[in-house]
Amino acid sequence: MSPSARLRTDPAPRYLLVDGHSVIFAWPHLRALHAEKPSAARQELIRHLSELHDSGRWLVTLVFDGQAGGKEEKSGNSLAILYAASGQTADSLIERIVQGHAGKGEIGVVTADHAEMTTIESLGAFGFSPGWLEAELKAAGLEVRDSLNQYRRKKLT
Repeated sequence: MSPSARLRTDPAPRYLLVDGHSVIFAWPHLRALHAEKPSAARQELIRHLSELHDSGRWLVTLVFDGQAGGKEEKSGNSLAILYAASGQTADSLIERIVQGHAGKGEIGVVTADHAEMTTIESLGAFGFSPGWLEAELKAAGLEVRDSLNQYRRKKLT
């Protein structure tokens, strides 16, 4: 079953791993920002993914190549941010996470790398493109806005 077709009542968690630099270089506005200020492009992607994580649609983990030497960060709202260790790639870290995740719920991986997509799908994960991620972000934003509007209408009546 496609992750987007799963009923909201399903208790199994849905995890989404995002190859950060793959998405940054696939989205023109982030690629342009990265050319000027790489840290700003990463922060912008973190902001977008935090909104998706907060919507409850996915438990999101953002993975970057090893610039920060294998450390893990938590953003203010519990979005996990991982950096591959020195000599390791984001792809290898993603593959290791997918392998260790077998049978623990649905897992998707966002990447523009077709070879990586084939690898993670062979390991049992769903592969998604950066374009799919943009659509998922919009859908999550609409859900959150609709929920807020319903809450406001209910509160006013």
